[in-house]
Amino acid sequence: MNYLVKNYSIDKLQISKPKKHSEEYMLCKIKYPDDFFIQFPKMKLVQVSPKGVELEFLTSETKYTKECYNFLSELDTYISMYICEKSEEWFEKKIPMENIKNMYNNFIKAPKSTDHQSTINFSIKKNCTIVDRRNKELEISDLSINTEVECISQLKYILFSKDNCFTVWEMYSAKVHKKVDKVPANGFIDVEESDSENETDVEEIINFF
Repeated sequence: MNYLVKNYSIDKLQISKPKKHSEEYMLCKIKYPDDFFIQFPKMKLVQVSPKGVELEFLTSETKYTKECYNFLSELDTYISMYICEKSEEWFEKKIPMENIKNMYNNFIKAPKSTDHQSTINFSIKKNCTIVDRRNKELEISDLSINTEVECISQLKYILFSKDNCFTVWEMYSAKVHKKVDKVPANGFIDVEESDSENETDVEEIINFF
């Protein structure tokens, strides 16, 4: 299955009426018309826990990174406008767009400082498949900060709490990319006359799944 953003049209999303899930929040289910999965570009891991991860867009922007970023930005805009349009039907009162903007938390978070890029957050599917570049299976505990990761994730819900709302994305599978040292087959690394080692980091480019 091809989950690249170019294969989706945002206005074809199917968003259900919110249903009460507990005393604290309501959920809208999202389909297209089946489950809605997106393949995300290679990103940097900045936070990880058993329940979720935070990924940061890379400084070196690829064509697909830009496509994905623009798609997600448009998706945030579309969902906030859709909530405003449906507010009277859903909540029995018309909610002004300005109020929606104040309560809706965008999926793409602004950079934390000038040294960082925008970030996004995912919950982690219970049986999420994580592999390295050799397709060896990994555990969540094997992931380390600043590792570069690609993932396929599902947009599952819009969650409404008392004061805000946001989309819930769940990481379905991920591939980890690590930089490796280029070492000759015999195991020796060339040494310059100054006796300093000359090691070159190379990053292997791998097609994702």
